[in-house]
Amino acid sequence: MRYVARSIVFGIALLGATASAQTVDPSLSKLDSRTRSAVVAIIDSTRAMGLPVTPLIDKAREGAAKRARGEMIVSAVRAYAAQLGQARTALGMGSSELELIGGAQAIRAGIPVQQLERLRKVRPGVQIATALTVVSDLVSREVPMDTAVSVVADLVRVAATDDQLLGVRADIETDILQGRHPSIAATSRGDAMEKTLAAIVPNGAGSPGALPSPSGTNRVDPGTGLKPPNQAVGNVAAPAKPRAPRRPQ
Repeated sequence: MRYVARSIVFGIALLGATASAQTVDPSLSKLDSRTRSAVVAIIDSTRAMGLPVTPLIDKAREGAAKRARGEMIVSAVRAYAAQLGQARTALGMGSSELELIGGAQAIRAGIPVQQLERLRKVRPGVQIATALTVVSDLVSREVPMDTAVSVVADLVRVAATDDQLLGVRADIETDILQGRHPSIAATSRGDAMEKTLAAIVPNGAGSPGALPSPSGTNRVDPGTGLKPPNQAVGNVAAPAKPRAPRRPQ
């Protein structure tokens, strides 16, 4: 009787897991029942921790599409879930889903969590999902890890945009394909972008694109839009000389 009861409980649990899998994503039905149950358990646990689960579903689907063995799929999904947790520990509880995915990708590329913490501390509160992806891609291109992190951290520090980060990555990859040493390519391209940004906002003065005035200030009178008289620069007319009195005619 106890055996029957245990069988019923197991069957209900299995049906519940199967139903959960269908709710999560119908494509998980391509997994065999044992693999699907294990994957769903990992997904449910990950969701309970407030971590993104879509990447885990995609990983399981990828394994199914490649006809990987069930234990390999479960292992890959479990490892990804752990990497997402490590990424959040390094990047902070307020990290976005894209940042956590980028962090997990970086960890998978062999970048230690300490380096992720380093990137986060460069400019707290700024989204660094693209920066994390660029670091991972550079390391995959055989740029030394310390060099890749330093270059990207410096660009984040000088407020490089996502498009600029991706542009630098593309330039570095092009240089490497043309035979340049990965470390030299990364350093030189990073330095070039830093100089470009410094030319746009020299010494952090004014708004982006504004150059400092010769007097060292861009301050203007909010009412007139003109600089105060003691800050005006350029050619100043000399005061007019007093006229001589007219002679009587």
